[in-house]
Amino acid sequence: MAKSETIDLYSPLPPDAIARKLKAIMDDPMEDAQARVFGSGSQYDMTLRYARRNIQNTMAPQLDATMEPEGAGTRISGTLGQTRAGRMFPFVWHGFLSLFVIVGVSVAWFAPDALLFGVIFAGIPLLMMVMGAIAFRAGGKGETDKAEILAFLRRELDARPAA
Repeated sequence: MAKSETIDLYSPLPPDAIARKLKAIMDDPMEDAQARVFGSGSQYDMTLRYARRNIQNTMAPQLDATMEPEGAGTRISGTLGQTRAGRMFPFVWHGFLSLFVIVGVSVAWFAPDALLFGVIFAGIPLLMMVMGAIAFRAGGKGETDKAEILAFLRRELDARPAA
């Protein structure tokens, strides 16, 4: 997924009105919805994600923004993209499994009588690394999620790009 992008929006609503509106929307359980924007915030900041029912995706993009009064409305500034944990997890996953691959290859190389053990000890983590890479690529609907979050802000807060 692409790195986080900077968001700079303007809403004609004042910050306290935005906070009340977001709280009312987030308090609605929307039991019929298959997916929705959810999050938290105050009159000073907001955090929003797009979630699908019965699917947990910590790799999903998130909006982290601050809100400041500007004229009669509010300037919403922040970033929209993967969380730090979402960006770091693939590196941690592959790094951890790489240790097992290194040990397995070393055993197979330096102890030829333990070749089968070394191949298995390296092969299974290598397979897990490949499957993880496929899952990281296939699991992302990041651009769709970003578009849903921006559409939510446009629809509910009349937020448009700041001039």
